[in-house]
Amino acid sequence: MLDGMWSVEPWLPPVQPDLSVLAMAAADEAGLEQLRAWPERRKGGVGFGTLPPFLCWRGHRDGAWHLVLLQARELGALVPGARLEPLPPGWLADLELEALARPLARHPDFPGGASVHVVHLPGGPSYRVRTCGQPAPDFIAEVLARTSVLPAWAPEA
Repeated sequence: MLDGMWSVEPWLPPVQPDLSVLAMAAADEAGLEQLRAWPERRKGGVGFGTLPPFLCWRGHRDGAWHLVLLQARELGALVPGARLEPLPPGWLADLELEALARPLARHPDFPGGASVHVVHLPGGPSYRVRTCGQPAPDFIAEVLARTSVLPAWAPEA
């Protein structure tokens, strides 16, 4: 990898450690008494609640890990066994980001932790993102460039 460039690759959490165990540990650490949903390894991606599985891409630069979660349907991709219904309106705004991100951020595949970015593609070359951790718009743009035929992406204004 050249200096200042992102190391980018698809990521599927291994079976161990179980994401539910990481979720419970993260909830305990945050002082939460209960969780309604947590991430799980599901059908070639990371599932959360009733949403279809997210496709995951990880990257590393300057000692920091980042994880981007994308909905396959928004990319025009199919995940075997995933539902074909449209995503619920407002799914990104309604997402319990901390419950999804905390266990993934502390996964052992990310020594020192990771920032987690959940990306919504509303149409055209723009995207919306919710981030838990440090923003990384250049990393998100790099992931989108590798997963789409559109040449340039920008955050929605």
